[in-house]
Amino acid sequence: MGTGSRLQGRDDIVVHAPARILWKLISDSHELPNWGPPVKSVEVMTNVNDAEKLGTARKVHAEFGRKSGYFLEHRVEHVDGRKIAYLIDEENFGLSRLLSRPGFSLELDPKGDQATRVIFSFFHDPRGFKGRIMNPLIKLQQRRNRSAALSALKRRAEEIVRLMKT
Repeated sequence: MGTGSRLQGRDDIVVHAPARILWKLISDSHELPNWGPPVKSVEVMTNVNDAEKLGTARKVHAEFGRKSGYFLEHRVEHVDGRKIAYLIDEENFGLSRLLSRPGFSLELDPKGDQATRVIFSFFHDPRGFKGRIMNPLIKLQQRRNRSAALSALKRRAEEIVRLMKT
């Protein structure tokens, strides 16, 4: 993993859609607001015509409860059609006071032509005493966020498959 930090949680879901559909949803940052529940918009820091790749940076505008903010992230892993990972460089939700090197990955594990297992992992190191004390709560919140994102990704991908059949 390219974040250099420890795995803090991992969840997966089987989606009844081919891996190529899921790859389009997870690898194109502009798709994120369509399936990432807290995400309101994404700015990709690259030329409009360039495909996102290793090193590509993005600014993700999100809303958690009543708090709006952003994450500045860059892609630290890119295995075409299979896996992407991001390191969060900056954010204004206050995570950086409690965590160092937070990041996440999304991995696709095809299960035949029409199903794909999606694995969502979150990485970070607790920062200082308060970070270590708060880490169990942070991991619980991250798990809720991962589960919500995976469920939304499943709904979106399966909706695309249904629309393609009509």
